[in-house]
Amino acid sequence: MIAIMIAAPFDRLPASAIRGFDLAPGACLFRQDTPVHGLPLVSSGRLILQRVTEQGQSVTICRAGPGETLAEACAFAERYHCDCRAEGATTGHMIEITVLRRHLAEDPGFALALMERLAAQVRQERLRAEVMSIRSARDRVLAALVGFGQDGSLSGFAASIGVSQEACSRALAGLVAEGRVRRVARGRYAPV
Repeated sequence: MIAIMIAAPFDRLPASAIRGFDLAPGACLFRQDTPVHGLPLVSSGRLILQRVTEQGQSVTICRAGPGETLAEACAFAERYHCDCRAEGATTGHMIEITVLRRHLAEDPGFALALMERLAAQVRQERLRAEVMSIRSARDRVLAALVGFGQDGSLSGFAASIGVSQEACSRALAGLVAEGRVRRVARGRYAPV
């Protein structure tokens, strides 16, 4: 038997309830209004939840990177509320929803561990919302670096905080000159 390395608390579930996925950039993991079959857990890359407005505009609801889940509300729904797409090449696991629901009902330790995990994700999303409310690109870039760091490319970091790559680069250059940020590698920055 091959053991699947998966994050807690999902490591408490039977291996038969976990199946891997490997998506090309832009590929769809599931579509809005399709029956719920699983909860996605990202291993590498990034998944995004998108919904199309009545005017036909695509709106990104959530992004999840390595170690994160998304579409958690599906545990209590019959159909997905959004489309889920790979932002770039993305791998991960789908946690079978019937097994997840059963463990939530029957295993208090699992339920508590999952609640703790989801609470940490909520705190992170609230921090992200706080950062996104900052108007100045310079201040937003600094707050993002301090709050959750830079994971991935400079263009990905800029997009994740809603600033253009050019504005992000200018802000970083100024912050480096002020001694508030240091360059750790080409295109990679960290707060001092």
